[in-house]
Amino acid sequence: MRKKKEYTQEELIKMAKIVLEEPYWIQGLSTDEYYERAHDDAEGTSTGIISVIISHGDIFVTTDDRKRNLLRFRIDSGGGESLRVRNALMILALAIKLDNEEHPQA
Repeated sequence: MRKKKEYTQEELIKMAKIVLEEPYWIQGLSTDEYYERAHDDAEGTSTGIISVIISHGDIFVTTDDRKRNLLRFRIDSGGGESLRVRNALMILALAIKLDNEEHPQA
């Protein structure tokens, strides 16, 4: 069994800044697809769902109601002022995709 590497707080912050500082695209994610995941205490209900949607580089996030209250985080060339948040949301979309593949929810 391979031992898990432990990182210092400084190393974690440095790695986080690397992925947050520059715009990028993660292969395997699709545009105009809802990456959704219910929270761990949802107990089979349809409430408490987080959704991340990627649309032509901009990223939207919402909870529960997919049609209303979409929060948009734009790419730099589109007037984005929260590029690190946008990048973090792309990582969140990947995390949701991977969790859904490993532990599908009904």
